[in-house]
Amino acid sequence: MNKRALSLSVLALSLASFCGPALANSAPPPAIPETQVAQTPQFVVYFPLDEATLDSTAQATIATAVQEYQRTGQARLSVRGHTDTSGNAAYNQALSELRERAVTDELVRQGVPAGAISGEAVGEADLAVPTGDGVPEAENRRVVIAVQQPPAPAPEPMATPEPAPEVAAAPEPEAETQVKRGLISVGPFYGYSIEDEDGDDSHLAGLNISLDYAVLPWLGVGLEQAGFYHFSSPDDGLGGRTAGSLNFGAGDENFAGWLGGNIGYLYGDGLDDDAFAGPEIGFSAGALSAKVAYDIPFNRGLDEGIIATTIGFGFREV
Repeated sequence: MNKRALSLSVLALSLASFCGPALANSAPPPAIPETQVAQTPQFVVYFPLDEATLDSTAQATIATAVQEYQRTGQARLSVRGHTDTSGNAAYNQALSELRERAVTDELVRQGVPAGAISGEAVGEADLAVPTGDGVPEAENRRVVIAVQQPPAPAPEPMATPEPAPEVAAAPEPEAETQVKRGLISVGPFYGYSIEDEDGDDSHLAGLNISLDYAVLPWLGVGLEQAGFYHFSSPDDGLGGRTAGSLNFGAGDENFAGWLGGNIGYLYGDGLDDDAFAGPEIGFSAGALSAKVAYDIPFNRGLDEGIIATTIGFGFREV
């Protein structure tokens, strides 16, 4: 091989060794999948020097941010207020808070729920255009609205086979509530005799014991025994009244009213002892009972009866 051919070979090898790494390094980097790029739309609202009011341009920018929020559905809005370096730091902090509040209020006014907005004011920190102190810069006087997307939902876990349904035990029958139908009571007795055996009116006062029992919700029976003193009569003295009743009404053990009739026997000093019958009306409320009866002795006329009243206090039994 002559010297010229050798020189060309060395030159070719040198070029190959020099260009090979360069050509290898010039290949484009692999593309980053689009799904890995953070998507956080931002909208910047600018303010005049030393102001925190919104002009028409600012309101239009906020309206665009509202549309983006409504399009994304469950996004949240981050509102961050800034100033330039003109003025001192404390004043700029307060001014950035006013700007952030003005934008937040306008977002709410245009339909964004207040709970979906998080606000922050940083004053002259985090400048968009770095400047020295005391420099007015329009791009630093701003509020940045960021539409933050919610994190992607976690994949649903694989469904596990449902366990075999358990056979429910038959419910135990509820115990029936025992209704107390009987009422035993004791209380004062008063009677007014329209006309006694001497043709005068008189009075009877004493104590009465009664037992009332609800045979059916609408039908009841009763038994009474009264002992009294007969006075305002030519022949004052002790006496008694024994009566049974049949009543028709409605209610329960808490309250009931009835209308019925009774029959019995009236005896004592100053009385022409005889059987009687007549109507009765009454009511009961818990352990309290009250009755008014018109007893017509068989030896008197209808207008010569005795008005008998009782009030009883007692207790209920089955």
